[in-house]
Amino acid sequence: MDLDDFDRVLNCNLIYKTTRNIIAEISANRNRLVVSGLLSIVLLCIIESVVVTTTFSEAITQNTIVFATIILLFFVELSVIWAGVIPTAISILGLVLVFTGIVLPLYGLDLSGEGNFKGVKVLITHESIIQAADAYFYLGLSMLCLGIIVAFRPRLLYTRNRPEPIDSMWDRYQIWDERHSSTGNYVGYRANQSAEPVIPIKILMSEKEKYLLWRYEYVLAAIHGHHYLVGTNGVVPTGSVVLRDENGRMMGKSKYTGFFV
Repeated sequence: MDLDDFDRVLNCNLIYKTTRNIIAEISANRNRLVVSGLLSIVLLCIIESVVVTTTFSEAITQNTIVFATIILLFFVELSVIWAGVIPTAISILGLVLVFTGIVLPLYGLDLSGEGNFKGVKVLITHESIIQAADAYFYLGLSMLCLGIIVAFRPRLLYTRNRPEPIDSMWDRYQIWDERHSSTGNYVGYRANQSAEPVIPIKILMSEKEKYLLWRYEYVLAAIHGHHYLVGTNGVVPTGSVVLRDENGRMMGKSKYTGFFV
């Protein structure tokens, strides 16, 4: 690798680290960014209402409005870009529509006259331009609001009586931890093992169940009269029982989800 290639790789790594740090900083301050995003939307509504009711003939004033619109749209996009591809794509579509709705009355009034749309003559008037601008703006505004909702409060879009995920049925069980760990992903705490002899949970399974054990992340077992989720390589006190359904199949949380597993 020559010096130029080394510098190119170094610059790429620097750009990647800088971008990652910026995104991490944005994600850490997302609650503050949503305030600036909502405030920018309010200011955009004020600008649009002024644009459609006032005629600006000075080029400086028009350019100032366009520049202010771009800055406000940037703050709106900045408030949702940390949330992923879906809210970012929705908001980008909204940005284009809002920008069109504001710019069209500024520069589109000179288009008054007759137009041709797919062979049909269309009369372009000041009123039709204003109506088109309002349609673009409010459609884009709704897309911006949708992007913010998807980023911050996606549950607002859930339907009532929405079915729970399949794995949620296991959330009510504690995770058995023979090492007295105090961390967990389900209920915030783990069960503690009493001072008694223990055995690997695999000993309580049949050969067929051991063969199918790769499908399971946790196995449901009865320990001291309570039900716990036990890791496939975990150990349990003697006298524990692996629970099975009415068909005799071992119960537990699946490691993989899908129709082909």
